[in-house]
Amino acid sequence: MVKRRRIALNYRVNYDFSAGIVIYIQNLIKGFKLLEDSLQPHLTIIYTEDSPIQEVKEIDYPYIDYFKYKPIRKNFFTKAINKISRETIGTNILRRYSFPSHADILYPYFDCDENFFLKRRYYWKPDFQEMYYPQYVSQVEYSYVVENMKRIASNQEYTLILSSQDSFNDFEKFFGPFRNRVKILRFISLLPDISQLNPKQVLMKYGIDKKFFVVSNQFWPHKNHRLVLEAINKIKEKHTDFVVVFTGKQSTYRDREYFSKLQVYINNENMKDHVRFIGFIPREDQLVIMKQSVAVIQPSLFEGWSTVIEDCKALNQYVLVGDLAVNQEQVNKNVRFFNRHSADDLAEQMDNLLTHPVKAESAPYDESIERFKQNLIDVFELEHVHS
Repeated sequence: MVKRRRIALNYRVNYDFSAGIVIYIQNLIKGFKLLEDSLQPHLTIIYTEDSPIQEVKEIDYPYIDYFKYKPIRKNFFTKAINKISRETIGTNILRRYSFPSHADILYPYFDCDENFFLKRRYYWKPDFQEMYYPQYVSQVEYSYVVENMKRIASNQEYTLILSSQDSFNDFEKFFGPFRNRVKILRFISLLPDISQLNPKQVLMKYGIDKKFFVVSNQFWPHKNHRLVLEAINKIKEKHTDFVVVFTGKQSTYRDREYFSKLQVYINNENMKDHVRFIGFIPREDQLVIMKQSVAVIQPSLFEGWSTVIEDCKALNQYVLVGDLAVNQEQVNKNVRFFNRHSADDLAEQMDNLLTHPVKAESAPYDESIERFKQNLIDVFELEHVHS
C-alpha cells in the first residue's frame, strides 16, 4: 500500500484579498494531479466561508479532503491554559479537535493556536516588496514581515519557500545569514480550457471593439497603473483607435484612494476613450481577452514571480514587461522590456506594436510543466515517502 505524504494546503483566501494566491494554490493542486499516482500526496484543503472552494472541487483531485476553518474563540482562560501547556508539554491543550493535525506539512504555514505542535513549518514569501516600498504598507504590516522573517531565518527546523532566485537574493540580502532551509518553487499557470469560448463574443460582452492592450493586475499601489496611463496619454493623439483594458477589483486595503486617483488623472487628461475598466471577471474570459490583445502589459514595480507573465507564456502571447530582474529570470521569449519608471519608454514600445504588430513565436509550455512537476516532488520531498 502506498504511503502518501499528507499536505494541508492553506486556502484561507478569496479573490477580494488576492487573486494571485487563489490561483497559486489551485495550480499547486493541478500540479500534484499531473504526477504519477504513487507520488500524489493526500491533500487537506483548509478553507473559510468566502474561499472559492467549488473551484478546487472542480479540479477533481483524487486524494483530498476539506476542513472549514473557524478561528477558535479566545478568552483569558483559553489563552492562559494554552500558554502554560506550550511551555510545559510543547503543545496546546485547548484547541479545535478536528484541526488537521495529521498533516506532514502545512503549506503555506500560518500561526494559530491549533497548529503550534507542527515542528516542520513550510512558510511561503512571494516577494520582499515591503523592504523596497515600505510606503505602500502599514507600519504594523511592515513590522510583522520583518519580525516574522527574522524568526524564520533563525530556526533551522523551518523551511521557507520562495518563488524565484531573485527573491532568494533579497532574503539573503535583508535577513542573512540564515539558518533555515530555503527552497525555490517557480510556479506555472495550468490554464482552464478556453477553446470553446468564442473570442468575438467575449470581446463584445465587455464592449471591446478596438485594438487593445490589457493590464491584468490588482489595483495595489506597487502594480504601477499610473505609468500605463501616462504612456497612453503620450500616444493617444497619434493612435486614436486603441484602448487599454484593465481587469481586476478596483479596491485595495493598502490605499483606498488608489483607484479614484487614477480616475482623476483620466478625467483631467481627457483619456476616457482610450481606457476601459471592466472589473473582476471570470478567469476564462480574462484569458481570452489577454490572448486577443495586441500585447499584455505588466508594469509592476515589484514582483516575486508574475502570474500574468506565466499566463502569457502558457497562452503563447506577447507581453510588455517592466525591467525587473525577476521578470528577466522568468521570461525570454515573446517579450519586450521597458524601464518601469519611464512612461516614455513604455509609450514607445506601445507605439511600435500598434504601428508594427508582431505575432508571438511558438514557444511550447510543456517543458515548463515538466520542470514544475519535478520541482513539486523535490520541494515537498514526495519521493522520500514513496521509496
